[in-house]
Amino acid sequence: MQNVNLYSAEKPASAGPSRRQMLAMAGALLLVCALQATYSGYQLWRGAEQLRLAEQAASAAELQLTSQQSSFVEPQLDPQLPLDLAAVQASNLQLQRLVDYLQLLAQQQGGGFVAPLQALSERHPPAGLWLNRIDLHKGGEELRLQGLVQDQELLPLYLHSLGLSEAFRGREFARFDLQRNPAGLLSFSLSSTLDQGESADE
Repeated sequence: MQNVNLYSAEKPASAGPSRRQMLAMAGALLLVCALQATYSGYQLWRGAEQLRLAEQAASAAELQLTSQQSSFVEPQLDPQLPLDLAAVQASNLQLQRLVDYLQLLAQQQGGGFVAPLQALSERHPPAGLWLNRIDLHKGGEELRLQGLVQDQELLPLYLHSLGLSEAFRGREFARFDLQRNPAGLLSFSLSSTLDQGESADE
């Protein structure tokens, strides 16, 4: 009878990486760490460089500020300046008042001459009466009219017509002269003041 041995010795299966794989992995890890350390070092150097440049710029600005402060002279107000300013303002106010007065005077004179002349033109009769002299003074306040009329009844009608106009409404004549000339016409003179008529006659 023959014995059969069914038992066979088996080599245990290896568990985990081999020594070579471990060394390779360790080398890769060391390389990654070296790269990270290099990048971190670069960032740190760059930050330090920027800080150094910023400190240099701050120092330069501080030196410039110190230099400007040492050369700065605070302005002093001239005590005469407010007095000069007040004098100039007073002078300007007087000039403005003078300009306003002259403008008002010009308006009064211009308006005073236009209105009476326009009324004389509008109210002038078509025939029988002629004006040969018109004197206006003080912006139209003083008036003197000289002329000729054929019929003495026409003169009151003419004066009444003038009184209806706005420029002559309420106006009274202080002097009225009427005489016949050698040509047979009536010569008249109307003055708003006695002095005006007398001076004109002289």
